[in-house]
Amino acid sequence: MAKSIPAIVTPEVLQWARNLHQFSIEEISQKVKVSNEKILAWEQGEEYPTLNQAKKLAKQYRVPFAYFYLPSIPQKTKRLEKVDYRTFGNCGPDEISREFRWFLRDIEDRRDTMIELYKESELPIHHFSDKLPINITPEQFSNHLRNLLGLTAEKQIRFRKADVALSYCISKLEENDFLIFEAAKISPREMRGVSIAYECFPIIALNRKDEQSARLFTLCHELVHILTRTSGICNDMEQEASQNDIELYCNKVAGLTLVPTKDLKANKNILLIRQYGFDDTYVEAIARDFAVSREVILHRLWSIGLIEKSKYFETLRRYSDEYIAYKRKKAKRGFLPPALDKGTQVGKLYAKTVLFAYHADRITPRETSSYLLGLHVKHFGAVERWCY
Repeated sequence: MAKSIPAIVTPEVLQWARNLHQFSIEEISQKVKVSNEKILAWEQGEEYPTLNQAKKLAKQYRVPFAYFYLPSIPQKTKRLEKVDYRTFGNCGPDEISREFRWFLRDIEDRRDTMIELYKESELPIHHFSDKLPINITPEQFSNHLRNLLGLTAEKQIRFRKADVALSYCISKLEENDFLIFEAAKISPREMRGVSIAYECFPIIALNRKDEQSARLFTLCHELVHILTRTSGICNDMEQEASQNDIELYCNKVAGLTLVPTKDLKANKNILLIRQYGFDDTYVEAIARDFAVSREVILHRLWSIGLIEKSKYFETLRRYSDEYIAYKRKKAKRGFLPPALDKGTQVGKLYAKTVLFAYHADRITPRETSSYLLGLHVKHFGAVERWCY
């Protein structure tokens, strides 16, 4: 029987990689199917893993296999600054999951890739200098966002559905070199959106497991964080005493951006509510006119004084219960086609840049596949069609 080839790796790098995302020795030994003592022996330099074992470790730790051969711990580590993330119910978790940590690192890596590919392709890197102070009124801020997104009442009435409105807003931001990503494996209870306010290639990430209307609101919420260069974790909206003022401000601006007061008051269903009283039918009709969720319209009705605070929270809880019941009954969707699956995760701007470099022979098919989350070469054409 042929002897397994040892991987002459650097022990301290093995230990660094395991601790990077807080794997215990017991946990990783189970995943690699070796004893705890064997993991310790590798990390102390007493033994070496085989090539196959080392590759399994790299896959579990989500680090390049080549890192294990470095003479010392890699010096280039990511430090996320100016980060905001929204959660389900605006309640931040005590600590983030390993999957979320990987996602944060991955989106930073994609931005690094964008910068490298732009430089190699000699493409101009534009700086997003648009910045607004937090002390202007939410109405002023929302007017600015509507201009940035090119939103008008006439345009919104043609959307009808939140997915159409979301695609439109994402495309407008990508025209300004925003990187818009989607998380596919993280629960909305942990993260609904992420924003990282870089001067060039600012990042907004949404959660694919959220409804399209929720993603649209999150996009606008995180856009406020980008323009104000602020960060923070959202709290429960019902806990007003402890609510972070920035989060309340971002929510208010997002609501006004999607549903301006003047346009809301001019909606024919507002007159019907004034005449006949509150009814879900009217709320749903207004939501369609603005291509947003019932929850957004409900909050806007409260903000213009058409319903009382108690009515707002009572109805909001009912809507939440209805949504949970709907999710339980809703049949699970089938798998997305590979091109659409990977494409929506990395966004059109990023995918276009990677494919441009591929066609210009600046990166290999293998590198292109790696940049596109392991997408097979045969699907490159489908991603390109989706992009354009």
